Amino acid sequence: MKPEPCLDAGQLLTAQEASAMLGIKPATLYTYVSRGLLHPLRQADRKVNRYLLEELQSLKVRSSVRQGSGPVAAAAMRWGQPVIETSITEIEADGPRYRGFLATELVRHPARFENTAELLWNGLQTDSPQTWPVETMKVDVARALEAVLQQGCNRLRMMRVFSIVATVLGGGTLEQELRMGSTERLSRQMLFAFAGACGLLSKIGVYQPPQVEQSLALHVMEAMGVTKTLALEHAINTALILSADHELSSSTFSARIAASTGATLHACVVAALATHQGAALAGGADSAEDLIESLHSDADLRRRLAEAELKGQRLPGFGLPIYPNGDPRAALMIKLAQQTAPGYAKADLALRFVEGVNKRLGLHPNIEMGLVVLCNAWRLPPRSACALWGIGRTAGWIAHTMEQRLAGFTIRPRGLYQVNR
Repeated sequence: MKPEPCLDAGQLLTAQEASAMLGIKPATLYTYVSRGLLHPLRQADRKVNRYLLEELQSLKVRSSVRQGSGPVAAAAMRWGQPVIETSITEIEADGPRYRGFLATELVRHPARFENTAELLWNGLQTDSPQTWPVETMKVDVARALEAVLQQGCNRLRMMRVFSIVATVLGGGTLEQELRMGSTERLSRQMLFAFAGACGLLSKIGVYQPPQVEQSLALHVMEAMGVTKTLALEHAINTALILSADHELSSSTFSARIAASTGATLHACVVAALATHQGAALAGGADSAEDLIESLHSDADLRRRLAEAELKGQRLPGFGLPIYPNGDPRAALMIKLAQQTAPGYAKADLALRFVEGVNKRLGLHPNIEMGLVVLCNAWRLPPRSACALWGIGRTAGWIAHTMEQRLAGFTIRPRGLYQVNR
């Protein structure tokens, strides 16, 4: 048996390479496509399909589990790739539904992140826009972030910043948290602190604790040091709502694993943040932002597209297999950016690049590119896209932490041992 080649995680494979990797005939590969198990990507000017390496790897793992003793152990040990029952979010072709409500519709009404967070946490949807009371924090978050500030804003990793904030806030035990019935209050406090930490992205680069009762979006704008307008408030609420949850993503699964072991709320969020900072999630948003920032002219745009097509690369922020026809969350944010961007050359260039990738490479933008383009159009500080994604997704992590606690079991997959030959 020939060893598998070392491949870049973002690489696109030909049908021949994909068949070899799965150990199947080309005809079987096409059967997988017809059954919806694989979602090939058509490249412009080429009558051939390409296959995402990540999707192929996932299919290979599932096939291995089915052939082993996974089904026997599933009932007792939740073997292999866990399937966990959840009432929080369902993913459909038109995007995620939070407890039955389509996320893209929640952006229109009630159009407030706080309402979406409470919907995820307790299943209640209210029509009137909600705000949360601001409480004085008992810990000095600004002091805890001093070491981060010394690194300089150009090196900030916002998931690390949020992890520090959550760790500092989470001084109690799970027993104390549950006995006080304070999970939602602690959740609001954590989100306020994350909003204040966006001050590190501002020109003055300092933590800005929320002072008065107003929407979380306004707290974020205040911390970033940008002019507060109704239109920008709507844009940030849009980003936060669409980022709030996406079923059992890797970071959400990490939060649920921590919750299943009896970890505190803050520890569960820290576990999720540690996973979310990876290159396939928030790290990918930073990479997508760096890609857009590297474009200074139409010549740069054409060169980058030609390079990606020649090398068969998957560009950061594009090609999410779960949405073969495009990520509805990204589409909505990009549409909003189009309404904002005219006259701003950098934003217009970003929009043309997204359009060029779709036409030439057949790739649709993901949520991370949608966030980057939206933040770019509003001239928000660098790394704002990653920060908004982290704040929004925290609401989902909290909801899954609550649900996992009620489930009452420890998540412990089994390994499928194989001898290397």
